Amino acid sequence: MPPHSQPPPASTGARRERNAAATKLRLLDAAEDEFAARGFTGVRLRDIADAAGVQPALIHHYFGDKQGLYRAVLDRVLLPTSTESWTLLGSGLDLEGLLAGFADMLLRFYAEHHNLLAILRHEAVTGSDVLTEITRERTLPVIEAVRGVIAAAQARGEIRADIPPEEIIVAAMSMVAYPFLESQMLAIAMPSVVVSGDAALARRKKAIVAILLEGVRPR
Repeated sequence: MPPHSQPPPASTGARRERNAAATKLRLLDAAEDEFAARGFTGVRLRDIADAAGVQPALIHHYFGDKQGLYRAVLDRVLLPTSTESWTLLGSGLDLEGLLAGFADMLLRFYAEHHNLLAILRHEAVTGSDVLTEITRERTLPVIEAVRGVIAAAQARGEIRADIPPEEIIVAAMSMVAYPFLESQMLAIAMPSVVVSGDAALARRKKAIVAILLEGVRPR
């Protein structure tokens, strides 16, 4: 290359792709904050566009409509967890390993996604078809697969057969989720159990796995 020549500029197409990706990310971040604060019905697309610093027309361009944007916000959070769940189920881990893996994943999920918890609170009041659809697509297949794993372990005598698999799943999910869903109340009533770092998450995971193992193993 001659000494005074400059590298060729990035193509217009590449710049456009980078700008589009950055714009979509700003919209998703802004929408997540707005939906967490006001719920699906309380948010205007203009508010999201203003928070992201773009024109409202770009929301329609990238996501179609308000429901499409809402779905994209929820799917961005739920898809990685669904993927990690299938990886755990295919890992060949024993019962204790699976319990530890799922407890660790779900504890990290709830600790990291405060906005999603706020969105779920709004959903509990108003509801939306979008969350129902995503739950059916992402969560229900995983739950059904976990149910199958538990049923197979019961057939092998590794897990008590007198407890329905669904009740074991609900108990495990409740132990993980409840402290995050009711964090404000627990901060007042039992401040020492409020998770505030990796060490606390590890302590909570150890307790959950120990309690579940004690409860589901044959006596």
